[in-house]
Amino acid sequence: MHTMDFILNRRSVRKFKDKKVPWDNIVNIVNAALNAPTAGNIFNVKFIVVREKNNIDAISTACFNQKWISQAPCVIAVVAEPEHQKRYYGTRGEKLYTIQNTAACTMSMIIAAESLGLGSCWVGAFEEDRLRGVLGLPEQVDVHAILPIGFPDEKPKKQRKPWIKTVLYIEKWWGARKLPGYGYYSENVMKTTKQAGDAIKKVADKILGKENQKK
Repeated sequence: MHTMDFILNRRSVRKFKDKKVPWDNIVNIVNAALNAPTAGNIFNVKFIVVREKNNIDAISTACFNQKWISQAPCVIAVVAEPEHQKRYYGTRGEKLYTIQNTAACTMSMIIAAESLGLGSCWVGAFEEDRLRGVLGLPEQVDVHAILPIGFPDEKPKKQRKPWIKTVLYIEKWWGARKLPGYGYYSENVMKTTKQAGDAIKKVADKILGKENQKK
């Protein structure tokens, strides 16, 4: 499979098999995060791998009692030290670049997990103070994401996503401008959008073709 296949096939998985995730898979997933882009190549992100059942249960409780998290055989907490970015980029580094860094790392891990036949779900709803206690975090470290990972025990349906023509603009913000003769899109915008849509449809047809072969 190609990278685009893993991206388009990805689903948020909340039901896992009772099967341990091998350590080599976990290392590969974290290694994918280490290769994510970060502001100024300053890596202020850390990862806490949790596999003990009682600790996973405690994380589940800290995530506003989301019981399904307790089923996961592995949870990776994505944490960051914003002071490292603040030292070089001030408030923007502390408040924005740190979030961008952790988001890039988290998405890289999600795609890596998908490529290894594992399911995951990005969790951002949690009580940070309670998680600090569970994970033993010092004051200068913030929790940014919780990532339960495991072998999927469900096949979630694809969620409805925006039509590309409603989110793709060319060169400028077109949403508030009505161009004469072409509504909200110029001829070039429509042409380029159609090309992008055709490319995505081609990939989608390829995936659907493989699914039909399996049936």
